[in-house]
Amino acid sequence: MSKITDISAISASEPIARNLSALMPDLILSARQIAQTLAHGRHGRKRAGPGESFWQFRPYQNFESMTAIDWRRSASTDQLFVREKEWDTAHTFWLWIDLSPSMWFKSKLSNVTKAERAIVLGLALAEMLVRSGERVGVLGLMRPRTNQDIVPRIAERLIYSQNHEELKNGFPKNENISRYSEVILISDFLDEMEHLTKGLQQIGGHQVGGTAVQIIDPSEESFPFSGRVEFKDVQSRERVLIENAGELRARYKEAFQKRKADLANVCRRLNWGHLIHHTDRSARSGLLNIHGFLSSHYYSTGAMTHDPTVDSSLVVPSDPSLVSSDDQASNVQTADARGGNLLKGETI
Repeated sequence: MSKITDISAISASEPIARNLSALMPDLILSARQIAQTLAHGRHGRKRAGPGESFWQFRPYQNFESMTAIDWRRSASTDQLFVREKEWDTAHTFWLWIDLSPSMWFKSKLSNVTKAERAIVLGLALAEMLVRSGERVGVLGLMRPRTNQDIVPRIAERLIYSQNHEELKNGFPKNENISRYSEVILISDFLDEMEHLTKGLQQIGGHQVGGTAVQIIDPSEESFPFSGRVEFKDVQSRERVLIENAGELRARYKEAFQKRKADLANVCRRLNWGHLIHHTDRSARSGLLNIHGFLSSHYYSTGAMTHDPTVDSSLVVPSDPSLVSSDDQASNVQTADARGGNLLKGETI
């Protein structure tokens, strides 16, 4: 295990074994409910192009054919106008929902695991995109499609992925990504930074737009540990005993903030968006942030135009008042960890 001040080495409490098949019906229901609250019907691309719906009238240009003129509209003024239709060609979105071991835990500061929240956000986003006429696929699991039953189809593929080790950890194969499509990655992004950077650059090399949605448990930022604490890596099962965890808080929080900044910088270099969602916040607020970001950067222009000079991180700060007094106890505690995932452990 690398030094304890390295954010990728800090570990927290052991994730409870999950049966994704049993969890999925409730997750699907939650996803559809929040998607419904934000749905306003099929929206347009807000730009002129091939389509059936009226978009706008604009002044006629001398180089255009006379057949393009809308004579009824032009008859009411001294100016010639062209009637434009709204572009409605379907765009392709690729999702990736990280279900690696680090995602399957929650602290006392949250009611859901990071994996459960990632699934709900991913399914709800897929539902909204398909309703809007887009194609949605899942990296490594499912080719893009526009079926209205997209949510159960993705859920089925996610369950399937848990029985295949090559699909459970790390970035999926991305050889089928087409140019100019959009990739949305939902993860805690707490693997080694070198591995993350390489994976993101490989996906970005397909000339696609991208958005990294970072899921964070509130305890991962507040480090609510004091006294004698044992940390255990959820993958290697390696353990490390810290005599006074409270002394590490400042260094840990600094390292965690650096990790977020490093990820944001990688996304900025790729001209991607970087959003942050905390699991103690509602899933609806997370979906609203993602949808708002996509709307402002894609639907306003018809193509993703992430501005690397703009801080696109939607950071909701953790509330220090949520840290309960028993988290400050000086007795011996146990916690598990992988890649910065922190949880309050049981007293031993």
